[in-house]
Amino acid sequence: MLCDMLKISPPIGATLIIAGTTIGAGMLALPIISHGLGFGLMAFLMILTWGFMGIAALFTLEANLAIKPGCSLFVMATETLGNTGRLVAVSAMIFLFYALMAAYISAGGEQMGNDLTTLLPDSFSTQIELAHRLGIALFTLFFGAIAVAGVQYIDLGNRLLFIFMLGAFCVALSFLAPEAQPYKLHTFPANPWQSVMILPVIFTSFGYHGNIPSLIAYVGPNKKQLQRIFLLGSLIPLLLYLIWLGVALGQLDNTTLAKVSTSGSVPELIDALSRGSTSYLLPALHIFTNLALITSFLGVALGLFDFMHSALASQSRLKTALVVYLPPLAIAILLPGAFVIALSYAALALAVLAILLPAAMLYQLHKQNKIPRYPGRYLFWPTLAFGIAICLLSLVFS
Repeated sequence: MLCDMLKISPPIGATLIIAGTTIGAGMLALPIISHGLGFGLMAFLMILTWGFMGIAALFTLEANLAIKPGCSLFVMATETLGNTGRLVAVSAMIFLFYALMAAYISAGGEQMGNDLTTLLPDSFSTQIELAHRLGIALFTLFFGAIAVAGVQYIDLGNRLLFIFMLGAFCVALSFLAPEAQPYKLHTFPANPWQSVMILPVIFTSFGYHGNIPSLIAYVGPNKKQLQRIFLLGSLIPLLLYLIWLGVALGQLDNTTLAKVSTSGSVPELIDALSRGSTSYLLPALHIFTNLALITSFLGVALGLFDFMHSALASQSRLKTALVVYLPPLAIAILLPGAFVIALSYAALALAVLAILLPAAMLYQLHKQNKIPRYPGRYLFWPTLAFGIAICLLSLVFS
């Protein structure tokens, strides 16, 4: 079974890249932002967002296949929307992926830094801060190198990590699920606006769209196969999100959840979930959350690297790597603990990149009679309206 999973099969690899890219943000961010909302409302917002993001993926797929299968978003925007579209695509892509990369580097580096501090005496406070920064740098250097190597290496690495991540997830659930208390799930927001405020973070938790051109180039221009890949690749995270959120909310009381929500700290969430439990739970949670961050980082790095390599028209992968990794690395070092904040800001750029820009491309392609009709037909305009709403919410509440 394990050997079959590791054999190079682009459809399987593409499905797991989508799932791995998506899972990291939501698994960690959703429990953090859910204070006072309850499981039912959170589940509704998650399913609604997943549906709209699935339609949005068809936008990008349809436009990419009509222009040139596997071409980058940079090329897509240039071919359909000219210089204005190219400027918007570059701006949105850079803003989105740098924000996501900074979030994953910050959280992943913080986790790695915490592991490094266990090797130091408590009195070495300056060394502890240095260990956090060193963890951020090591996280970026090691896992960034995999993305530079190419999609085949990301595919293989992601499969291995995904298998171990699911194993750690199952171990963590086996300890947490029996202790979950269902009455804690039935919370209702005192302020209805609270559910609207956190929608951009939920939206970002279903973002895999920047990888779509790279995956089309990897799998090939088989529309039906790609549609199945997008459906299954995004459905896996949705199901795991719902299970994880139910178990997490069933563990944490309102006071603890409020504290975690205020800090926005991944290590604090892990400590809260493992408090008072068996010693085997904490390592499982550490492994699971670390791997969730790494798989997301690899997926985002893949999309940004291919985009930048195309935009820079560079023959040097090292030069592209410096442009890709140095800015988010600086953000993560200078603004520690920016995980949830970065995800919230990323929603604006993701809405532009995943919904508004592909919708504009489809409009132009439809005018030029290069596509017969919009994908999703009756859901095209509601999805476009949803994307505009996310942009407005991000501007108001970020």
